[in-house]
Amino acid sequence: MADNLQKRPSKGILKNSSSFDKQDSRNANFLARRKSKETKWDEMNIIATLHPADKDYGHMKIDEPKTPYYRDEAESEDVLDATELAEKIRLSTGKPPKAMESDDSEDDDEELTPEERIKKKEFESKRKKHYNEYYAVKLARKLLEEEEDEDDDANVAESKSSQGNPSNS
Repeated sequence: MADNLQKRPSKGILKNSSSFDKQDSRNANFLARRKSKETKWDEMNIIATLHPADKDYGHMKIDEPKTPYYRDEAESEDVLDATELAEKIRLSTGKPPKAMESDDSEDDDEELTPEERIKKKEFESKRKKHYNEYYAVKLARKLLEEEEDEDDDANVAESKSSQGNPSNS
């Protein structure tokens, strides 16, 4: 062990002071070596290989022209006349809105054929029954509850009579 301590390494691990003077020339050499190691792309070869002229990649080229649209200048000029609008408002002030007006179904019935009238009446009756279904279900539930109460009362009366009479058990 003592022998190893007295030996000197052939090369020191610390840099010599002269190495700092040569740093600029080493940087230039390093950059030159690095540039020679960089990847250089042959872009024309890539384009020719990966993007051949006859390959369309699923894109469609449509050569036909767009659908022509004929614009009629006479129809497009929809001018609002203030006096005409004021007159319409003045005439309609006494009337209720169309949505609030009652629908005269008798006028419609005159234009219908007999089969259509029958279908319309059937539809109206089914619609009335449908809207009354809520009340019908409510009434049915009430009747079922009353029947259950009567059954419960009858069962209670039977159990009381069987308890008081020892011969039934």
